[in-house]
Amino acid sequence: MADFRQLALEFVLADDEAKLTSIAQKAASELQSGSANSNPVARWVEAVQPWMPGASGDEAMTDGDETPDWTGRAKALDFLSRTLHYLDDNILKPSQVKLLVGFFGAMFDIDHKAGILPSATALSRIVAMKAFQPSSADTVIQKVCALRDDFARQISKTRLAVFELLRSLITAPGIASSLQHKYGASAGFMVDLLQLCSNERDPSCLMVWFDIQSFFLRGYSPSTEVIEQVFGTFKAYFPISLPRTSPSGITPEQLKSQLRKCFTASDKLSSMTIPFLLGKIDQGEGVTVNVKVDILKTIKACLEQYDNPTRSVTPYVERLWNSLKYEVRNGEIEDTIWATLEVLKTIATRLKGDDLRDYSLMVTRDCVNDFSNTVYMAAAGRLITSVLSATPVSFLLMVSPAITHIKENLRHPKGPSHSQDLLKLLHVILETRILLVEADMAAQERNDFDAIDQSFKSLYDDVYRNTIELGVKADASEDDLKLATQAVQGAGALVYQKPSIAYASSEERSRGWLLPGDKCSEICDILFSIIIQKVTGENTDIQSQTSDELINKTIEALQRSVTAYPSGFAHLVQRGVDLMHSSWITQGDQAVPMMQTLCPLLAYVGCSGISASPVGGLNNLILVTSSLHRELVSAIDIKASVAVWCALVAGLQSAVRCFSDACKSHDIASDKASWEGDWLPAIEAKYPSLKEPGSSTSTEASKSISEVYGDFLLISLHFSRNLYRKATKTANSYGGSETKALELSDDFNTSDNPAESQYLYLVSTLAGFVFHEMSEGQQLAIGAEAYSLHMFRDDFISVVPGDKTSSWDWATSQRLNILCLGILEALRPAAVSRLFTAGVAQHLIISGISTQHKFASASAASVSRSILAILANKHKIETIETVMAAVDKECDLVVTQKSSNASETLDKATSVVALAAGMLRRYSGKQAQGLLRMLRVSPTLPTIGHHLARRFEMIFAQQKVLSKDGYAIVKPLWMQKMYIELGKPLIAIALGRDSAVTDRVIRTNCSIAVLLTVKHMNYAIYEEDAEDILRIAITVAQTISTGPDVRAAFEGLRNILAEAPAKGEPHLASIVTICVNTFSQKPHAPLDWLPADYFATTDDVLDESRAASGKSALEIMAALPKLFESRHLLPLTARVERELTLACGNAFRELRKSARAARQSWREMQ
Repeated sequence: MADFRQLALEFVLADDEAKLTSIAQKAASELQSGSANSNPVARWVEAVQPWMPGASGDEAMTDGDETPDWTGRAKALDFLSRTLHYLDDNILKPSQVKLLVGFFGAMFDIDHKAGILPSATALSRIVAMKAFQPSSADTVIQKVCALRDDFARQISKTRLAVFELLRSLITAPGIASSLQHKYGASAGFMVDLLQLCSNERDPSCLMVWFDIQSFFLRGYSPSTEVIEQVFGTFKAYFPISLPRTSPSGITPEQLKSQLRKCFTASDKLSSMTIPFLLGKIDQGEGVTVNVKVDILKTIKACLEQYDNPTRSVTPYVERLWNSLKYEVRNGEIEDTIWATLEVLKTIATRLKGDDLRDYSLMVTRDCVNDFSNTVYMAAAGRLITSVLSATPVSFLLMVSPAITHIKENLRHPKGPSHSQDLLKLLHVILETRILLVEADMAAQERNDFDAIDQSFKSLYDDVYRNTIELGVKADASEDDLKLATQAVQGAGALVYQKPSIAYASSEERSRGWLLPGDKCSEICDILFSIIIQKVTGENTDIQSQTSDELINKTIEALQRSVTAYPSGFAHLVQRGVDLMHSSWITQGDQAVPMMQTLCPLLAYVGCSGISASPVGGLNNLILVTSSLHRELVSAIDIKASVAVWCALVAGLQSAVRCFSDACKSHDIASDKASWEGDWLPAIEAKYPSLKEPGSSTSTEASKSISEVYGDFLLISLHFSRNLYRKATKTANSYGGSETKALELSDDFNTSDNPAESQYLYLVSTLAGFVFHEMSEGQQLAIGAEAYSLHMFRDDFISVVPGDKTSSWDWATSQRLNILCLGILEALRPAAVSRLFTAGVAQHLIISGISTQHKFASASAASVSRSILAILANKHKIETIETVMAAVDKECDLVVTQKSSNASETLDKATSVVALAAGMLRRYSGKQAQGLLRMLRVSPTLPTIGHHLARRFEMIFAQQKVLSKDGYAIVKPLWMQKMYIELGKPLIAIALGRDSAVTDRVIRTNCSIAVLLTVKHMNYAIYEEDAEDILRIAITVAQTISTGPDVRAAFEGLRNILAEAPAKGEPHLASIVTICVNTFSQKPHAPLDWLPADYFATTDDVLDESRAASGKSALEIMAALPKLFESRHLLPLTARVERELTLACGNAFRELRKSARAARQSWREMQ
């Protein structure tokens, strides 16, 4: 049998929270396991008797001067309270619960110092027990009310416990029923609580007190007098605020929201709340913005939540309108205006029948009278649309008179701004109809919509046509353009209107738009005319900003119109293509800027939106891509400028990307389309217009967005195929041997041409994009990997395992390797692995790093190396012995420099570095050790070491072909591993710590390699070597003075100084000196010990390097005063300011800007 007295004593004496919990749990366990005969509950309660009032004799716990031990008593009662916390709800009997209620309730009478908090906590726990009798609740409430004035003297923590006790009592369903039955409408217990708690100010307590009041009003049936008393209590707190320094953790918005619940608790409050709140808002300038917004939000909440709006809303509608309309009519603060409009809109949502009709007519009458007043027109528009947009019924009641008055005032405007406001209002009404016509409505309401549709059908002829034509006038003024800007937006919304479904004619239902087709076409044409006028450069004297706004809004309106009315797009495409054709035929290259604008514009207008029928958008894509493709073929056939080719293929790619983005804005299920079998004839049969322009779409065309997206990829692949086949031709020999190969077609020059390379790049990125958007399953199903090699000429050459009909070297070494790269970059690793299974990829790697491999040009070599990087990254080449043997062999040849031709060795080494860039992102195991050894040794090689040191950037720089977006495999810690393998060993050589290396050139090479290694790394990777790298950067900048190497040195300096300024403090003088010498372009002493080809020699390269180095140096100078205390920099100020002043007159604008910023930074330091 447990000694509860001992447990109580231990609890009172304990301070450790864990021990207190343990004692309480032990006591609870004993209560639950004790036999009924031992009466454990009574013994447990009696255990605290020594600390209770009235205790005498040896058991009395008092201080030496007979003062009660308040702390001990509080802890003793807490012992009981905590024990209850760990008791099961069903352990205590009703008689025991009643005993505990009496005991803890007595504390509210006899002990207002130590007993309130633990007693309130204990009673909250008792109330939740199953044996608690609802009839006991009133006893507890009366005991609490016995505190009277002492309640306010309790600390906030104690009051909060009492409030939570009261909430648990008043909100419990059984107790609420008992209290309601006992007190009836008089609710005497609540009247007592109002007297007890009316002066509460603590935020946490108020949150609970407001909750009690709001529940009481909702859950009980008090008399009007009691409701008025409760209202009088919580209204005294309104508007409520909270000091920013309040430690409660309650936000002002939470407190406001909780108080707002009191106002909205019952519609019986409406006769008090709404007049009270309107009285607050009518106080005028004495009300702050925040308070006014709070009032308006509270009114809105009341209107939304009150039951029986006929009783709680209707009687106050006129007063609300007459009071609140001036908040908008004369308002200047947007927050207040918006809150007011929300209230007015809410009123309309709560009213029905005649009440709504009366309200709508009252608002309409007051607002339309202001349409002719230029001062109040905009506000009137906002007021009428707030109510008009509330419900379909309010829209039906108000829209016809609103449109009539808008038309009337547009016939007699008071000025351009007046017309703009009227057109803006009309546009908002049109947007509102678009939303409401889709809402759930009764059949009668839809019938009423049909009855008012004539008001909308005539808007183009009555309002928009003449106003839009202002935008194409040759002598259009700024006001004309502004009016046209408003009009095009409304016209676009007008085309987008749908008929009322229930009562639309069969023709209207089938076409899905409200206006007749000829009107939709006319709107599309006139909108396109505005755009054409801008694109062709007409009216260049009009205001550019206003004109740009008109064009932007016109494009948006036209895109929206075409999405709603796809039939109108065909004529626009034909107009656009005809314009481009005549332009490039007659103007040549001068037509290219216009084409570069018009092609993407057609793509955006036709392909960036998905209508209700996704296949309609797909037809638009086919239309624009087919038209641009035909125009491109025509331009190529008649030998038009390559710039024209580029503009057209870029437009085609824009269409594909726009449609892809439009589809992705919907939910697309991957791998939805089935691509088994031969995809080309299947997609051409499904969409005959791919082969025969103008043909209708097959009835088997996809309907769901996911299926449409799958078809879109194949359609885009169809056009990629055409472009690839147009760019290539077949050959039965290559490199002097009879082997099948592909070459660039005769449309291309035999020599490298940058414009042609750009065209090939655009073609390849189109195909790459299409393959990139395919899932892995789709790529494998279609055999995507093969297209990277046979380039859609699988009828001539195919990728078959063991096939020796082609060496495939031509695919990577010639200019057409751009076409190979575009597809290969987009392939997933599983698809690339198939090329290795076929035995082709490993051949390309071995050939690509071989000395015998010859490139057609420098650009072809760069592309070929990107291909090597991709192949090495997306497949485990370390598992292929022949590949790794070839890599190791070439690495040995580079290290030993057995070739007498340094240029060949450098080319070979560069290809190996490209391969390493791909492989090392994924793997750095034992098979890569030969490769890593070559990379570590390469900067120390004579003759080419400085070139190979600079190749280190190829390994670590971000590359698009090796990004995760391109499905490259990039291990999370690959950079950390490579820093340890490559960077750290070179640091020792660069700083001269390796006694075996004394050559200054080699040390400089290693320094450059280190800087290019850390250039693309986070500081955390090389943090432990940061000081060494800082010294290396200073040395390189001092030695070389300008060029890309110095830029790398400055980037290293800047990163280290930004992350750890203290490391730069000992070197400040040197840092300032090299920066000043760089941006002031001080002559540098010749370095005879460096090779002659160590630096760039062309003037253009030198000028660019000097400018870039100078900018980096000035950025560091600007940062120094912010990184270091002024005492470190003041001795250098005179010289620095002089040089910075001179730099402010530099010939390069960017340098001047940076110099001014640096000078300002140094001046602020002083």
